[in-house]
Amino acid sequence: MGLAALIVGCGGGGGDNLDACDTCAATDAGVVKGVREGEVLAFKSIPYAAAPTGKLRFRPPQPAVTWTGVRDASQFKEVCPQIKDALEFYPYAATKVFNELTGADTEIFENEDCLHVSVWSPALDQKKRPVMLFIPGGAFQVGDGSSEYYSGQHLAAQDVVVMTINYRLGILGFLELGQLDPSYAGSGNNGLRDQIAALQWAHRNAAAFGGDPDNITVFGESAGSISLSALLATKSPEKLFKRAIGQSGGPNLLHTSGFQQIVATVITDGGPKKTIADLNGASVRELLKQQQNAIQNSGVGDALFAPFFDNDLLIGNPYDVIANGNAKGIDLMVGANQDELGYWSLYDSQLRNPYVQTTDSGTPSPLISSAKRAFLDSALAPSSLDAVYTDWIAANGATMGGRTLGQTVELTQDHDFIMILPMTRLAEKQAANNPNTYLYRFQWKVPRSFLSSDSEDVGAIHSLELPFVFGTLNLDWVPGGRKLLMTQSQRDQAQALANSMMSAWTNFARNGNPNGADVPTWNVYNTTTRPTMLWKNDTTGQISSISVNDPDATRRTAWNAWDFPLIFWPLP
Repeated sequence: MGLAALIVGCGGGGGDNLDACDTCAATDAGVVKGVREGEVLAFKSIPYAAAPTGKLRFRPPQPAVTWTGVRDASQFKEVCPQIKDALEFYPYAATKVFNELTGADTEIFENEDCLHVSVWSPALDQKKRPVMLFIPGGAFQVGDGSSEYYSGQHLAAQDVVVMTINYRLGILGFLELGQLDPSYAGSGNNGLRDQIAALQWAHRNAAAFGGDPDNITVFGESAGSISLSALLATKSPEKLFKRAIGQSGGPNLLHTSGFQQIVATVITDGGPKKTIADLNGASVRELLKQQQNAIQNSGVGDALFAPFFDNDLLIGNPYDVIANGNAKGIDLMVGANQDELGYWSLYDSQLRNPYVQTTDSGTPSPLISSAKRAFLDSALAPSSLDAVYTDWIAANGATMGGRTLGQTVELTQDHDFIMILPMTRLAEKQAANNPNTYLYRFQWKVPRSFLSSDSEDVGAIHSLELPFVFGTLNLDWVPGGRKLLMTQSQRDQAQALANSMMSAWTNFARNGNPNGADVPTWNVYNTTTRPTMLWKNDTTGQISSISVNDPDATRRTAWNAWDFPLIFWPLP
C-alpha cells in the first residue's frame, strides 16, 4: 500500500490541529483518523508493532514505525498470513494458489505487515472508560481481529473502549526454531509476545481513545482464551491487565516444550524449507504451503500450533502457577458452551461430527484415547466413563442429531474433556486466590422448530456465544440462524440475550462484577456450591438464563482423577 493511501487530510493540520478533526486520535506512533459507526467511533488496523518482515521474521515484536501526517483508519487493511478457513470471516478476498506438496489448490492471505489493533470508542474525551481488548481464536492457524464478525460497535456503545487485534499465526507465530539456532529460542511463543505487545500498546494509548489505561480487561475465545490462560502464567500479569474473560479455551491446549520441538521437526522435515536460512528466505506463500502439508500429515490437526511452556515467558504450567496465586490480582470470568465440538460438524456436507462419525474428510478421529479411558474407568470402578454419561443422557437428554447413542455419549465426553471441564478447573484454581471469579455455561441454541426436518441439531456449539457477546447477532453461519432472525419476536429474543450478555461482560470489565441491570443474579464461584450462569433459551426460543449450582455434577466428578495436562508427544 502506497504512502498516499495511508495519509489523509484531517482538518488541514494532522497532529498539530486535532481540534479541527473530531474523528482523529493521537497515538504514540502518529495520528489516526477514524470513522463514525452508529453511536461510536471506529479506528481500524492501527499498527501496534513493526511489520515482522525481513530480519524481524521469527523475532519478537518490535515498536511500530512512526508516521507523519494522518493515517487513515476508516477500514480494515490486513489479516495475518494464513490459509483461508471456510468458517472464518475476512475483510477481503484470499489469493488462490496451487500447493505442489498437497496437490491441491489453496486460498491464502500472505501479507506479513499485519500486527494491527482496531479500536471502538464512544468518545475521544477524558472519561477513562474500561478498556476491553479481544484476542480472536482460530486454533492459532487462522482468524483475525480485522473482521466485521468482531466489530466492537455494539459493545462499545455500553460505554467501554473495545479493541481487537491481529497476531502472528501458524508457522510465523508459533514455530520454535531454538533447536536450529539458539538465538531464535522462544520463537514458538512469538504470537503470544505479539499479544503482550498489543496490551502494552493499549496501556500507552488507551487515554487517547477515552479509555482508562489502569482498567484493561483482556478477553478471548478459543485460541484467544487459550492465550489468555497462558498470559495468566507470565510474570506479573497484573501489569498487563486487570481482568480477564476466557471463553472456551484453557491451559490444557497449550504445548509442552517437547511437543513444540517435535512440531518444528515435523514442519521442517516435511517440506523443502529446513534451515533458518531457508525459512527466512522463503516467501510467505512457500511457508504456508509447507505448513498446510504439515497440518495434513502430522495427525494432530488443530493441535499443531499453540503457545508453549518454555519456563521463560511462561513461568510454569498455568494451572499450577494460578493455583499458587500468580494471577491473584486478576479478576476472572470463564466458561464454555454446552455442545462445543458440534462446531466441527459445520465443515461436513451432512453436518456429521469428525470426532465420532465418518465425514467428508474420512474416518472419525477420537479425542479420548483408550489409555485415558482405562485410567478414568479404573478410578470410577465399578462404574465407567461411558456408564456415567449414558445415565446423564437418559436423565437430561443431549443433542443427538443423526448420531447413535454411543456416538452421542462419546461426543458429550469430548465437550467436557476439551473445553467445559478445563474452564471449570481454571475457575477452581483462581477462586482460591481471588473471590472475583465467575463461571458460565452457554446453552443457547437454535430451536428445533427453525431447523429443516432433515437437518442435524448441532446445539450450543463452539463460538456461538460471540454474536451475543459482541451484539452483532451474526448468525448466518449457524444452521437455522438466518431463519431464526426473520421474525420480529425471535429477533427480540436474540437481542434480549445479547443485551444481557453485553451487560455482564461490560459490568465485569467496569468493576469486576458482572451483575447489574438485565443480568440474572450471578454469584461468585466457589467449590462448595459451584454457582454457574447458564445463558440459555427454552424449546420455543424464549430466553431463560439463570444461575444454578453445579450443573452436570455427575459429569464433572467423573473427571476428578484427571489433571488435564498440557499437550505432549506422543498424544496419550
